[in-house]
Amino acid sequence: MLPLELKIKSRDIDTLIGAIQSNSINANIETIKRAYETANEAHKNQQRLSGEPFIVHPMEVAIILANLKMDETTIIAALLHDTVEDTPIDINKVKELFGDEVALLVDGVTKISSLKKHTKQKEQAETLRKMLLATIQDPRVIIIKLADKLHNMRTIMFQPENKQKYIAQEVLDIYAPLAGRLGMSQIRSELEDLAFKVLYPDDYQAILEHIKARRTELESYIDTVRNTLLQRLKELNIEAQIQGRIKHHYSIFKKLQQGRTFDDIFDLRAVRVITNEVKDCYGILGIVHTIWTPIPSRFKDYIAVPKSNMYQSLHTTVIGPDGHPLEIQIRTWDMHATAEMGIAAHWMYKEGIKSFTPKYKSITILNNLHEWENEVRDTREFIKELKMDLYEDEIFVFTPKGKIIKLAKGSTPVDFAYLIHTEIGNHCAGAKVNNQLVPLKTELKSGDIIEILTNKKGHPSPSWLKFVKSSNARYKIRNWLRKNAEIEEEHLEKEGKQVSDKNKKEKIANVSIPEKELVKIKSYNNKRKVGITINGTSNVMIKLSQCCQPIPGDNVIGFITRGRGITVHKRNCPSLLRLQNESERFVDIKWEQSESTYPVKLAVEALDRPNLLKDVADEISLTKTNIIKAEASLVAKDQAMLKFVLEVKGINHLNDIIKRLKQIRNVTHVYKLNEKVVLK
Repeated sequence: MLPLELKIKSRDIDTLIGAIQSNSINANIETIKRAYETANEAHKNQQRLSGEPFIVHPMEVAIILANLKMDETTIIAALLHDTVEDTPIDINKVKELFGDEVALLVDGVTKISSLKKHTKQKEQAETLRKMLLATIQDPRVIIIKLADKLHNMRTIMFQPENKQKYIAQEVLDIYAPLAGRLGMSQIRSELEDLAFKVLYPDDYQAILEHIKARRTELESYIDTVRNTLLQRLKELNIEAQIQGRIKHHYSIFKKLQQGRTFDDIFDLRAVRVITNEVKDCYGILGIVHTIWTPIPSRFKDYIAVPKSNMYQSLHTTVIGPDGHPLEIQIRTWDMHATAEMGIAAHWMYKEGIKSFTPKYKSITILNNLHEWENEVRDTREFIKELKMDLYEDEIFVFTPKGKIIKLAKGSTPVDFAYLIHTEIGNHCAGAKVNNQLVPLKTELKSGDIIEILTNKKGHPSPSWLKFVKSSNARYKIRNWLRKNAEIEEEHLEKEGKQVSDKNKKEKIANVSIPEKELVKIKSYNNKRKVGITINGTSNVMIKLSQCCQPIPGDNVIGFITRGRGITVHKRNCPSLLRLQNESERFVDIKWEQSESTYPVKLAVEALDRPNLLKDVADEISLTKTNIIKAEASLVAKDQAMLKFVLEVKGINHLNDIIKRLKQIRNVTHVYKLNEKVVLK
């Protein structure tokens, strides 16, 4: 493991060259020296907060990458990664001196600092998005950035306290989880522990002291396990190395936060067995289970089904010596390299970026970045989805033909459908789980067999956004809805309707009216005067929305639908919230002087009494208002609900009606439906 602390000292080019040579990296040392000299000259008048020459930072980043066995191009880019941002050297000069690949990597990690009228937070979000999208072209961009963050965290003590906490929180929220999703557990663990120490110093110290107090006991325990297992492996001629492993501090903290104690943490006592071949991994597993009793629910085969970050190992937890839970991981040396260094491990084999391209596409986070590149237009939305994607655990399900599909924990059949194919998701009409029909919002479990039922006329529903888990599904649903916004609008209007419970009692003042949904308000068009002017003309098809029922006097806005003219909404209508990304489709609305009347749904709540409905209807008639429809019901003991569809001339007319009805004996509330939650 890399050290948690770094005693600050200047290291020269010889240290970097030593790291390159000791890690057998095929690099042109003269080119490395030329990159160092270029960076050193560019940064010659700059210092870090520690007082060191600035060149120490890119040098340390390059050394971290050399110890990860990265290639020459990555190391050169690391030496130059701050030049474009902090010195007169521009990206064209980098390209001229060191080529297109180095320039791409340097540009990918260069901050955006020229966004006028934007806050610092906005610039940082834009920079993160730029870097992640550059990672699609070359994953070495993010590897350099993680090494950069690691060295900055090792020297964070020189920053002001408030900035320390801000940087540490960003590392804990974004960069450490990102390292984990890229399989770089070595980097992730150190970033987490360094950030943990800054943000929760007391908890960090308490865990440190607890482990220190038990270190001798734990090491003795691990030695007993190692000796027992090695003896059995020797008898069977299986070569393996057994490493003791104490869980890193932040990981312990998270489990303690869940209410667990040190004794409850299974992998506090843990060993890792590393062998040469896959077949030996399963042989060792069998030996382990003959020595100690396994806990069945704690076995996972990540060799047969790798994680989405390429991680592979066998995990088992057994009841070890003295009855203590003991976690054992079993893997090959190649798997171990990938587990520790993730995508960085592939440069150990000198495969290069072209050979690596098809392999990193199995990494879910990089796949998602590729899809987001074109679909996500808003940076804030991009960062929100990234954070959600970083914290997903995984489950493994099957297609009816037995293909294994990896999904985020909590995924539904809709998530599954979109992962198989966009069109299957868009036309998903139902699902079977383990051959049983289930609701689309059903949460899937590992081992489930999923079959999707489709309908050519079907399409995504905005309600799916409430339960889908994966960013992939969310984006494809939103993308469809944006392109078909009028369908979403219709759905929102339907959601706004208040439909009475069919089981309610319906007797009020000896009048019984069938309980039905209120009549749908007819669309208006240019053949029937609406009393609205749009950009100086009224020769356009108009529809008054049912969700907010605008009438003259209301502050309104128009929404241009595809093929159905313009729908008019009140400006504060909740339905518009989901359409706010379609700002180019909104138009201003102006009411005209008109004798037209407009349907309005009105609710009257009252304490039940004889002749209540008659008195309310009589009062409405005194205002010269036509009643299109009326219905009445008991919603609770002695509590009456009356609903009307009235034809009104405008907001003043409606307010007069409401004022009169409120004065009727026993009436408690009067309001437009959908402007108050109706009692059910």
